[in-house]
Amino acid sequence: MAAIPPEKAPKPGLNIYGYASVNPYKVTVLAEELSIPYNYISVDMAACENQAEWYASINPNGRMPALVHVKEDGTSVTVFESAACLLYIASEFDKENRFSYPLSWQVAGLGPMMGQTCYFNRYATEPVPYVSWRYTSECRRLHHVLDKQLASPSTSPFVGGDRMTVADIAIFIFVHSARWCCVDINEFSNVKAWHDKLAQRPAFQKGLQVPVPYLLSDDAVINPDNQEFYTGMRKNGGQMIKGVTAKWQGDVVPVPSDHANH
Repeated sequence: MAAIPPEKAPKPGLNIYGYASVNPYKVTVLAEELSIPYNYISVDMAACENQAEWYASINPNGRMPALVHVKEDGTSVTVFESAACLLYIASEFDKENRFSYPLSWQVAGLGPMMGQTCYFNRYATEPVPYVSWRYTSECRRLHHVLDKQLASPSTSPFVGGDRMTVADIAIFIFVHSARWCCVDINEFSNVKAWHDKLAQRPAFQKGLQVPVPYLLSDDAVINPDNQEFYTGMRKNGGQMIKGVTAKWQGDVVPVPSDHANH
């Protein structure tokens, strides 16, 4: 196993491994809400650090975020995947249960669908109209579900009831990226009001600056002065995703009913 480079090695306390993409910002926002000191370690995607042996010792799946919590007694705990990171931080540091709450809907529904919508509409190297239609429609349906949830007197003003939880934080970052993920947040008035309220919280504003100001908010992606950056990001990102996925390409395993739905 390769040694972790000294500048990337975890320090005593909470270490967050991430880069400037959607999921790591969930973790920095929660850390800021709980006022937890943390060491942010940037993983260089352009240099393929996420595929390096040293990073595989922290997260064998090669994604961000990941945590290494070096405790006072010298022991350490490693956690990866954003939902697991949120739940670990809540369990370890939220002793007053301020933010603890299940967040399965974001993990199983909103996050994966928004991610696929974003990929097929923003990064795919060739258009796939039916797939784009399918995922975009599902994202709009999920926003409708969230809008109804936030309108319900029994659950509002937050996703899980009368207090903010990790579920709000996990969902917020995707809603904060709605336009990049092909959804107009203005269609969903309760979601819009909830988003705008959270966006004013000082901890959210601070967490969204680490490691750099969040790049995929609605205001950022429509700024005419930034379009050269987003054009390059889409071209390079699409090629990078295609490249790392290509080695797993294979034929669909057939079953007798194939093509009956076409």
